[in-house]
Amino acid sequence: MIKEIVLKRNKLIATLDKKQIIKSIMASLPGLKMAFMYFGGSVCYGTFISGKSDYDINVVVDDLKGAFKTNISGTDVFIYGVNSILDRLNPNSPISQYKRSFIDDVLGLPDTLIGLNEEYKDIYEEYKNFDFNKNLKGFLTNFYEYFAFCFNGEFQVGKKFYHVIRMRGQIENYKKTGVFSLDLPKSYFDEEIDYKLNWNNENRRKELNAKLEKYLDEIYEFKEELKDG
Repeated sequence: MIKEIVLKRNKLIATLDKKQIIKSIMASLPGLKMAFMYFGGSVCYGTFISGKSDYDINVVVDDLKGAFKTNISGTDVFIYGVNSILDRLNPNSPISQYKRSFIDDVLGLPDTLIGLNEEYKDIYEEYKNFDFNKNLKGFLTNFYEYFAFCFNGEFQVGKKFYHVIRMRGQIENYKKTGVFSLDLPKSYFDEEIDYKLNWNNENRRKELNAKLEKYLDEIYEFKEELKDG
């Protein structure tokens, strides 16, 4: 069964040493002070597959302008300055579209929180409480534009395109509940895991690319029907 190979988010996080994660990452960022740190990627989205998935961590620090990505001991680390992290939520900010396309990882908080410096609690709370229902069109516009730009239906596309299936499922859940969250129907969950496991299967390339193209079109149609703000 697909679900048997997926480690549930909270169960997985409970097995990790948060203090050691903070120590290891901040040792690679000398002179910077952590404001808060949390898991993104497959840990946040509940799609972590043991032996196949890696870890993505978002770190907010003081005394840094802008944002950048690095790799620390095999972990992808996205680093934001305190003065830049809220810009990530702005669909028109100078933060790269790639980073703005995954701002729904905020919805995993507080479960995905690794550490918080109480000095920055107000910024953390403002960030955590971002209202997606009021800003859904801007977010989905960035998401769609990024993945549509990267997509080429004639060629094999990467593992990251499972997010297109995930987003289509989250939209379906939004239609039913009126609340945008990381929840999605089981059928879409199974589809995204299937894609993660088979994205590079030559025999399924045409089938999977057709699904991605269909879902991208449906995401576009849905976001166009939304009102601004």
